[in-house]
Amino acid sequence: MTDSDKLKPKKSLVNAATAGLMAGSLEILIMQPSDVVKTRYQSVRVASHYQQGILHAFRQVMKEEGFLAFYRGTAPVLCIVGPRISLQYIGLAFYKPIFEKMEGTLIPAHSSAGLAGICTGITQAVTLVTPLEMIKVRQQTDLMNAAHERKYHGLINTATSIIRTEGFLALYSGLAATVVRQSWGLLVKFSGYTEIKSFFEKTSKDPTQPLSPWKHMVSGGLANVLVGVLNSPPDVVKTRMQDDGKLYRNTWHCISSMVKNEGFSSFFRGSWLRILRVSTGGAIQFSAYEAVMNYLETNNTLVK
Repeated sequence: MTDSDKLKPKKSLVNAATAGLMAGSLEILIMQPSDVVKTRYQSVRVASHYQQGILHAFRQVMKEEGFLAFYRGTAPVLCIVGPRISLQYIGLAFYKPIFEKMEGTLIPAHSSAGLAGICTGITQAVTLVTPLEMIKVRQQTDLMNAAHERKYHGLINTATSIIRTEGFLALYSGLAATVVRQSWGLLVKFSGYTEIKSFFEKTSKDPTQPLSPWKHMVSGGLANVLVGVLNSPPDVVKTRMQDDGKLYRNTWHCISSMVKNEGFSSFFRGSWLRILRVSTGGAIQFSAYEAVMNYLETNNTLVK
């Protein structure tokens, strides 16, 4: 940890949670359509419905189901955004200083951000992220039947239907894959974002001034390109485990079946859409977070 880092005031966790909530909500509302199509590409049941490329898939959804279909599963995702996104930044603000004290002695240098990401990701997955992702996947892969009817209608209806027909523990299908996705993804995201932002800070003409919004966008976007590529396999496995139809007995059965029947490339189904989703979304999220956080901290808006 550098001397300049030691002089920086510790960020308020309340402000971090508020800024994270606002940034995450904005990202979701903008990027949700790409997430819907990405999830359908990853699903065994409905992927065969989209065989003519990504752009055609968007047009097909629009033609067959209308614009609102791109926002299927938005309610559970917005419910996730509070604990997931806010906890993401609380984790960075809370865990990172703890690990920074250990850098160079107990842990390697520059590893504090990644370790903070792992701790935060595990907490996210085992609390609300897994069941709400389950509900999201079911809604996003729920195509209309011949009578233009759907199986799932809304967050409560979907959760109730799953519990009634499959049991409460079904909401935690894909837990192992979600833990890996969240912890590994945040390790890559936090480490990448921190290092890229640090580069901009070191090359800034005035290190005492906040970075320009575009630099936060570039830092977040580049970090999330890495997430989109490296974190695709657990995301695909998670979707397969949460999809309707009970195709796999457990996580290992899902992984081995994919390797045997579809090859290793199946772990990257929808990866282009995921890269688009998380890189663009990361640029939006990090720049919005830093802007809101800087405003709150500067104006003492919330509790310090």
